[in-house]
Amino acid sequence: MNVKLGKNRLDIKKIAIPIVLAVAVFFLLALSSCTRQVSLYFAGFTESDSFLLSEERNVSFQDDDYQKILEELIKGPEDSSLFPTIPSNVKVYSVILSGGTATVDLSSEVLTNFEEIPHSSASEELAIFSIVNTLTVFEGIDRVRITVEGRGSGELEGLYIEDFWGHIGINEEFERNEGIIKK
Repeated sequence: MNVKLGKNRLDIKKIAIPIVLAVAVFFLLALSSCTRQVSLYFAGFTESDSFLLSEERNVSFQDDDYQKILEELIKGPEDSSLFPTIPSNVKVYSVILSGGTATVDLSSEVLTNFEEIPHSSASEELAIFSIVNTLTVFEGIDRVRITVEGRGSGELEGLYIEDFWGHIGINEEFERNEGIIKK
């Protein structure tokens, strides 16, 4: 369809196609990086007990971008009554989902940084299940396996990977632990 505007002709097709393309690109970008509310699990303590508490946070991520979610977990809680479970200098190398199991590969600082989070049986359990409980809220993730520097066992900087922090060990797949969450 051509519309005459004085001496100039306006071709609707030349205007409509770029507009439609621009709108389509805008919607694709908007849908690909959605902000969603996620539950991150951080440590809580009383004089006689340790537990996890959920902190709701809006996180901008694409579908299946579980690495971004764990990076938010590592940043620590925003609520001052909660405590981080993983040292802040830990890097998440990957989160790979296969058959209901998410394999989380972390940097060596998860083993070697004793300053921020002293390694104990309580802190180890909180660290492991903060990762597991954060990820298992997502459909398709039933279990979590943790590796360090791509390995599930062996020695790294004088520490045995499979011992993690020396109490529980990471040589198994972990399922969600509702009992450690304080309601």
